[in-house]
Amino acid sequence: MQIDHDEIMRRVAAISPRLAAHARECDAARQLVPASMATLVEAGMFRIPQPARVGGYELPLRILADAVTALSEACPSSGWVLMVMGAHHWCMGSFPEAAQDEVFGGGRDGLVAGTLSWQGGATPVSGGFRVDGRWQFCSGVDHSNWVLLGCADPETHGPRVHLIVPREDLEIDDTWHVMGLQGTGSKDVVAHEVFVPEHRTIDTRLLFRGASPHAATHATNLYRLSAEAMLSVSVATAVLGSAKYALSQFIERTKERRVILTGARKAEHGPTQVRLAESAAEIRAADLLLHDILGEFDRLMAAGNGFTVEHRARAKWQAAYSAELCRRAVTRMFSGSGAHAVYAPSALQAAFRNVNVGAQHASIDFDNSAEFYARIKLGLGS
Repeated sequence: MQIDHDEIMRRVAAISPRLAAHARECDAARQLVPASMATLVEAGMFRIPQPARVGGYELPLRILADAVTALSEACPSSGWVLMVMGAHHWCMGSFPEAAQDEVFGGGRDGLVAGTLSWQGGATPVSGGFRVDGRWQFCSGVDHSNWVLLGCADPETHGPRVHLIVPREDLEIDDTWHVMGLQGTGSKDVVAHEVFVPEHRTIDTRLLFRGASPHAATHATNLYRLSAEAMLSVSVATAVLGSAKYALSQFIERTKERRVILTGARKAEHGPTQVRLAESAAEIRAADLLLHDILGEFDRLMAAGNGFTVEHRARAKWQAAYSAELCRRAVTRMFSGSGAHAVYAPSALQAAFRNVNVGAQHASIDFDNSAEFYARIKLGLGS
């Protein structure tokens, strides 16, 4: 069977009803319920960006993005966990082959949670690093086999190395009590003097620039992209899915609503129609901005060209602006949905919380991304 965009989206359509049925259970559990995680794994979702040499599909990031967006419409938590862990499976393509084999060899699913930001520290020791510290926002960690961690130099506090650690070597601290995306289980992990061998590490600068020598050993150029840019775009695709869901719910709800005092149909109300039109345009614009940069990823892959700082600035800014457009659109629709939208069962209220939490992700920080883009355009450097 050929695994391509059509096949992945066929699988996405097949599993979406099952994930939607468990979405509220995930929120209540504050992590994906086992049935939802098993559904994603059995459908091969985490293999989309995984290297082919270790059992993955090694498909373009556009395909992962479309899967994440569509699944986020069904269950935001499931879409988010696929986005985060899928990004880490993609990152493994830049690690030494020995690490790839250890994580995915023998047909293993691997399942890599973690966080790319350098929060803890790594001290060089004989044969590798000693790792200590705390890392936040490890989405899906309860279901993972491995954890990918960004580590700083304990002396300079600058980025040093990214490394992969067995989940059982870490302590999971349940800190995930939040306003949205509750079902992602994005808990803290803590390391106490954990030894990580050299072959399970990569220099942070190489990973973030897409310059790892191991990225050039694959059948495609998929892993020669910037990890920083890839993550920014991936996060925005999950936010987009929640925004699309909010739009569909606002349309259906508006068709049914009537003004309490007069009985007039809200669908006939001019200002409500304007809210819908403007929000739909913003969400469509966000979709187009993301697919524009995903198309650029495809072109860079096909040509085998390096990923420049200009590409990185453009990708991060278009991702950040897309997420901001989604946030504005959903906030506008929520504000025009009446008092009943504040109740917990309201689908629009859930989407409002999820989009606003997703848009807070550091990789799509609006101010920082805008400044980075503008400085590069003005020749001021990063």
